[in-house]
Amino acid sequence: MPELHRLRVLREVARLGSMSAAAASLSYSQPAISHHVSRLEAEAGTPLVARHARGVRLTEAGRILADHAESALAALAEADEKVAAIAGLRAGRVRLAAFPTAASSFVPDALAALRNRAGDVRGALSEAEPAEALAALRAGETDIAVAFDYAETSGDADMRLRFVPLARDPVVLAVPDGHPAAGGEPPSLADLSGEAWASGCRRCRDHVEFRCRVAGFQPRVDFATDQYVAVQRLVARGLAVSALPNLAFACHSEPGVARIALPELGSRRIYAAVSAGPQPPAVAAMLDELATAAGRVDPAGVRAPAAGGGAPSRAAGGSGSG
Repeated sequence: MPELHRLRVLREVARLGSMSAAAASLSYSQPAISHHVSRLEAEAGTPLVARHARGVRLTEAGRILADHAESALAALAEADEKVAAIAGLRAGRVRLAAFPTAASSFVPDALAALRNRAGDVRGALSEAEPAEALAALRAGETDIAVAFDYAETSGDADMRLRFVPLARDPVVLAVPDGHPAAGGEPPSLADLSGEAWASGCRRCRDHVEFRCRVAGFQPRVDFATDQYVAVQRLVARGLAVSALPNLAFACHSEPGVARIALPELGSRRIYAAVSAGPQPPAVAAMLDELATAAGRVDPAGVRAPAAGGGAPSRAAGGSGSG
């Protein structure tokens, strides 16, 4: 294959019809132009230019090669421009896969911030639980996986990926207004051993069951659903209690649900995962916006019952899974 700088030489010779004019255009010496043309002819195995009194003209083989050189150089220039545009956040695309409560809370804020920062970068979002989001990342089907794990169930480590912490999300107790746990002294988890439970996604359900076993009992999970609104409504109707990540309450607020901080329930780690190694500027910018948006999620509304007091107040929010 001819080297690109020799193709540029041939293109200029064809365009200007003169070795000396091509040399001036490219800031080469005329002997250098002649050398590059000779090397091209040696590589092609046939003459590419024919000299005449007023300069040179291309042979048939030279015209064919020059035409292809023009196409190749134009494609290279277009690629250079696209890369420069992406590097300058003037173009590009960033795809996210995020678990439901992230997709319903801080991820849209991060996408909007990226649009304001770099309006020509296109964002895309699909909803996926952590395992599916990480699988999509490994398969090259998304650029960023927004996921979560718990200390006792963490198993997402992968040398092919880089993990960027975004937030700690406490798990809180959700009970119906008027429930004994909603007033008086803060309960212990063991106090709820006789309750019916509603649980969210599989990963959150495993965490709640683990914490209950640590407290000395196996919870009776009568209601299992990935829909955080459904979990919350089951609690509000007095059918169950639940333990849900606080981020879920930023997505929906169902009247009749009291939230209680219970350290025994622990927290989950929310993070963004990307492929290991350098990231395109659009992906790096999206990571910055995700970290900022996740840090702005307001956890207000969780109350520990006051000793001897009534039911805790509830702020806007909603129970959820995932």
